[in-house]
Amino acid sequence: MTLPGPYYNDDKTSFAYSTVNKRWPTIIDGTISDVESAIAASSNPGDPAGKHILAQLIQLNKDLAADEVVKSFTDAEIKLNPDLRYYNESLDKLNKVRKVTWKTGPWLYLECYLYQFINNLVLEATQKNTEWKDFDVFEKLKTKTFKQSEQGVLELCKRYEILSKQLGDADKEALGLLFSEFIDISLWGNATDLSLLAGNVTLDDIKSVQGAEVRKKNEEKILVNDLPQAWKQLENKGNKRVDIVLDNSGFELFADLILTLFLLDSKIVNEVHLHCKEIPWFVSDTMPKDFQDLLAQLNDASFFSEIHASDPQAIKLVHDEIKNYYDAGKIIINHDPFWTLDFNYWEIPRFEALYKELQKSDLIIFKGDLNYRKLTGDLQWPTTTPFVEAIQDLNGSGLPILSLRTCKADVVVGLPEGVNEKLSKEYHDAGNENGRLWSSSGKWAVISYNKS
Repeated sequence: MTLPGPYYNDDKTSFAYSTVNKRWPTIIDGTISDVESAIAASSNPGDPAGKHILAQLIQLNKDLAADEVVKSFTDAEIKLNPDLRYYNESLDKLNKVRKVTWKTGPWLYLECYLYQFINNLVLEATQKNTEWKDFDVFEKLKTKTFKQSEQGVLELCKRYEILSKQLGDADKEALGLLFSEFIDISLWGNATDLSLLAGNVTLDDIKSVQGAEVRKKNEEKILVNDLPQAWKQLENKGNKRVDIVLDNSGFELFADLILTLFLLDSKIVNEVHLHCKEIPWFVSDTMPKDFQDLLAQLNDASFFSEIHASDPQAIKLVHDEIKNYYDAGKIIINHDPFWTLDFNYWEIPRFEALYKELQKSDLIIFKGDLNYRKLTGDLQWPTTTPFVEAIQDLNGSGLPILSLRTCKADVVVGLPEGVNEKLSKEYHDAGNENGRLWSSSGKWAVISYNKS
């Protein structure tokens, strides 16, 4: 089978074009600013290691602006991080198709390369000055963004406090409906409609006609919804395990943890494994330390001062429940270097340790846009391509996959005939020059499942 080609950075009809020309320079500028702040706050403002990071980031911005040829990682860099050899192998293959430059190369590969490049600068600095060990160039932005989500955190804390008291009386129908609600919160993050969970909601309210109407309204923007099939994997309680391959830290991680609490409180599952990135990745992706940071922030009266002033019991309950499950080994934080390689997830069976670990799961939830792009190879699939075809080797891998994805990039599969054309027209008629970019707007979502 001949596969479609990838999305390239010089394709003006692709979201890649604006990403490389607008977003990447902004991200690099942000890292420069944060490194400057770290140098100024360090014990040695004249530190040559920090200045080396700064000089290389400034050069990276110049290389990007000049559309320079992308270079292979050196032997010295690979010695620091052996996984970079995979990037060189991929780059060699890509160069045989067309010379890879920053503004013309394949979008997903270069985006992964960019974050590995930035991380490698910190690794190099650490060899000269251990103050740079574990430095997260995006930490300030992660913290600031989560702090701005205080109202969303407050709402979810209140809803969890109310519903957690009722879960012992929930029948299978109510649990299925609650599973759908908490999946919606995890899918949409701050954008979710919390109206169903508003006020002193009861299980009867959730099963009511009004509850059904709210769910229907929430589902209008979900173009593919395979959630009922996924629920069948979990609906019979038992010694089950769910894995969540995380996306963003901050509020999205918090929403994922609320889903985790529901799964554990209801005894639908016995343990939840959360898979993190090992390095700062795509600005806001969750690292193991971000989980610990979130717990500390929930417990810090000065961080979410409004919540601690208005409803201290609700936030304490959520914090304590997460910590208790973590201490009891029911919330497990996993990480693997595979998640920050440039490979599609079709390659998971090649990585034996990770593959064996995921095979223990009853449901693997892949969160967010990047994970969806890697599941489907970020290729130019026709939008009607079945999800099971687009995930290639994963279809026969034995891994039960549920992808929760708000559409923020070009690739989207599994759509009914005519939906892409309809949405392209609507998006164009709403004043957008390129109607096809509806799939990058974040206004629609897909929930795709494959039992394998």
